[in-house]
Amino acid sequence: MFGGNYNDLWKYDRITNEWTWVKGSGSIWDPGNYGTQGVPSPSNNPPGRGYGFASWVDTLGNFWMFGGSAVGGTKCDLWKYEIISNEWTWMKGSTIGNQPGIYGTQGVANPSNNPGSRFECVATWTDNNNDLWLFGGRDVVEDNFNDLWRYHIDSNQWTWMKGSQLTNQPGVYGTIGVENSANTPCARGVYSRWKDNVGHLWLFAGFDTSNYLGFNDLWRYNPISNNWACMGGNDSLGAPGVYGTKCFASIYNLPGARFENRASWIDQHGNFWFFGGGKGHNFSRVWNDLWMYCISLNQWIWQDGDSTSNPIGNWGTMGISNPANKPDGRAGAVGWTDNNNHLYMFGGSISPFPDKKNDLWKYTIDTTCGVCPTGTGIKENNLPKADKLEVFPNPTNSSFTISFLSSEKQTIELRIYNPLGKQVYFSREEIISEKFEKEINAGNWSDGIYFLQLKTKDGNISRKVMLTHP
Repeated sequence: MFGGNYNDLWKYDRITNEWTWVKGSGSIWDPGNYGTQGVPSPSNNPPGRGYGFASWVDTLGNFWMFGGSAVGGTKCDLWKYEIISNEWTWMKGSTIGNQPGIYGTQGVANPSNNPGSRFECVATWTDNNNDLWLFGGRDVVEDNFNDLWRYHIDSNQWTWMKGSQLTNQPGVYGTIGVENSANTPCARGVYSRWKDNVGHLWLFAGFDTSNYLGFNDLWRYNPISNNWACMGGNDSLGAPGVYGTKCFASIYNLPGARFENRASWIDQHGNFWFFGGGKGHNFSRVWNDLWMYCISLNQWIWQDGDSTSNPIGNWGTMGISNPANKPDGRAGAVGWTDNNNHLYMFGGSISPFPDKKNDLWKYTIDTTCGVCPTGTGIKENNLPKADKLEVFPNPTNSSFTISFLSSEKQTIELRIYNPLGKQVYFSREEIISEKFEKEINAGNWSDGIYFLQLKTKDGNISRKVMLTHP
């Protein structure tokens, strides 16, 4: 964990339950030391900063950071931290604050391109190609962006991918669930974000500067098509929530409009989670509600916490879990997951602002609460010769082909189940030429993850295919 108006870097060891101060000073608004661009050094340190700077972890485990508020104004500098060497590297951008963006040509990388100085830009993703993505945020005069950027680590270049060069632009919502080149979220800052199992980038909620209200719209971006799709929620500010019944999914459930709900996670099944958030000037209202978004149903589930704002927490006994335990309402907390599917959360601002917390919480997911359907429970497996089963293209937006090579003639059965577990396809055929190949037309099927089960003489082989219409 880095910063929060400081430039100190901390590591938490969940086994020993201990924090370690790793790097940086203990002084607020430390000016830092840039060193030489592109050259790591033990003496390099980013300036102290806060207010929602962007951050990523790449596929090699390096930490990246961009922007935020610091001494001298709002930043547009990009930094990389390597754990092994314990060294920072200033990679890109200016040392001077409050710089305009250099957009270049949309869709074209260029060494000169750089996003403008900004803060509250926590919508960040690392894609499957190890490129870093950044959406929106606020500039020095607190106007909002809706531009989408991609940073290529290999070439050290930014690309302006989508959205406007102008601030405070309205959204184009289009048809729910349908990608379109004209679609775009409206300008905003401080939101939840996730990446799903097939590489789509998602964001939820966010902040409008003009009236301190939030959104509760949910968006999905497809890096392959370079298109947005609005997946649900309202296109207006300040919409109230619909909690429904705790632990039950419903098409009517919807978290209320909010911002600073940046404590967000992805569980082992690929579902999205977020905690709390705030509303109003100086967080006059904050929440402690915990929500899960079931991606296969496109529905929200209220998992824990209260349905009212500014609730009082219950800490219980340190280190001991209890169903009665709960954090108080807060905004701007940060979150992590461990390898055992626990959700961790640190700090945040409470009401009245500027009071802040430094408490660390662990949440153990109740597997009986808010169960998200995962088809028949089929998981991908590997039998002998299972590598000869191919499904392509995957993901697909219309049809896909299943191909299986067998060393002998045999009768096989193919079953396909939709995300709710209902069988939508069945065939039984004898392999004559020692090859089974079938094209499946899925153009009329709903979006989601489908489960394929091929029954052979050696046993069942299972695969998944993602269907997403353009």
